[in-house]
Amino acid sequence: MTAPFFNSATFPKQVKLYFALITSVILCFVIPSDSILIPIKSGLPFIVIAIILEALVGIALGLIGQLIFAGIEMAGRLVSLKITLSFARIINTQSKQKTDLVGNLFTMLAIWVFLIIGGDKMYINALVKSFKLIPIAQAHLQQAGPFMLNVANYLFVVAVQLAAPFLIVLFLLDLALAIFARIMPQANIMFIAIPVKLLLGYFLLAWIFPYLPQAYKMIFHHLFKYIWDMLKIVSP
Repeated sequence: MTAPFFNSATFPKQVKLYFALITSVILCFVIPSDSILIPIKSGLPFIVIAIILEALVGIALGLIGQLIFAGIEMAGRLVSLKITLSFARIINTQSKQKTDLVGNLFTMLAIWVFLIIGGDKMYINALVKSFKLIPIAQAHLQQAGPFMLNVANYLFVVAVQLAAPFLIVLFLLDLALAIFARIMPQANIMFIAIPVKLLLGYFLLAWIFPYLPQAYKMIFHHLFKYIWDMLKIVSP
């Protein structure tokens, strides 16, 4: 329900529930029984706490991916803002929310790369590993807070790195237009700047687009590392 791609609003809730049920049944034959045994003398409070802890572990794993994808979408928003496309809004197929054009383009390409490199399989594998490393009701979730702050910091790093070519080039363009406005005060810079920025933005998009999949692969390698680190941190 929280992992990237699996939580897409494109999938009906019934499909997500059936997938979770089928996955649970399949994993019963993979997960070692000694890691999921519940003591016979355990009462209702222990079972309730165990359910809550297991749900929080899953939410934490999914949230790591959501933060990385949020950084990618933020990069698209920065690009849209700089090339004057922030007013062009469309429906994001993943969240069913209105978003900018470039942000949706960056997110959709990221989803494709995520599936191509096996990100969906990696998340299911991490789910299996979580039961092997973290026995029932023994997750140390209090140690996950500082780690999640580091992941949140990486969100901004991703956004700035992906949008850096646009930020640098368009900053230089703004500087040149400011100098031009001082030299020729009678010129209407607004009518000149908007089409120039838009044309330059399209050129930069066409230039960097072939390199985005490789950049996404590097970002997702960090995502996979963060997931394994999270499992080690919360394990007893």
